[in-house]
Amino acid sequence: MSLQEVKNKLDKVGCGFCLAKWNQVTIHLSTGMTHSCHHPSPHKIPLRELKNNPSALHNTSFKKRQRKEMLDGGKPKECNYCWNVEENSNSFSDRIFKSSEPWAIQDFDSIKESHWREDVNPRYVEVSFSNTCNFKCVYCGPQYSSKWVEEIEKEGGYPTTDNFNSIEHIKERGEMPYKKSEYNPYIEAFWKWWPDLFKDLHTFRITGGEPLLSKDTFKVLEYIQKHHEKNSNYHYRLILI
Repeated sequence: MSLQEVKNKLDKVGCGFCLAKWNQVTIHLSTGMTHSCHHPSPHKIPLRELKNNPSALHNTSFKKRQRKEMLDGGKPKECNYCWNVEENSNSFSDRIFKSSEPWAIQDFDSIKESHWREDVNPRYVEVSFSNTCNFKCVYCGPQYSSKWVEEIEKEGGYPTTDNFNSIEHIKERGEMPYKKSEYNPYIEAFWKWWPDLFKDLHTFRITGGEPLLSKDTFKVLEYIQKHHEKNSNYHYRLILI
């Protein structure tokens, strides 16, 4: 199917309809943040929503409202990157590119007919279990590097216009990572959801911090080794970055 054909299919549902809002997710378990697609800013996962529904790591009430807007023909404000591309150029936006991916387009009909309140298992999942890392790369940040946090707590953050390195600012936004020794309710929710999530996965990416410094990474690998036949795709991709 060509990109133009994908766009035509999406636009028949709504001019802002994008399958990534259902079938793709990045979950920062160390900070309790989530977003679908890399363009919208991550938002906080309410702990109250996780109590009876661990899939709220992806299916937050906020995200469901964005899905409703798309199904109703609207364009969620958080996705304005794609709207700007579509309105100001002849290029295809990431709404089209992402929706055309195998992990997305296979569920076009079921998503189109779904109710916006429904919980869904995304096909493309990226997870960060921890910010534990032995580097402090300049393109990264304290939320994703324990070494950065250690240095800032000891030496203070260097000044930036957006308070990028301010621990207090990170705390105000609710993005302060859980320490390795602390109980993390988001990781607990992930493992409750994981057996059900795994059966529908197409692509699973583990990021960090440094993925190989997290025991949860090896727990994932052990689970896949023992239960790989439970995945309906049989050709899922596992990526460590």
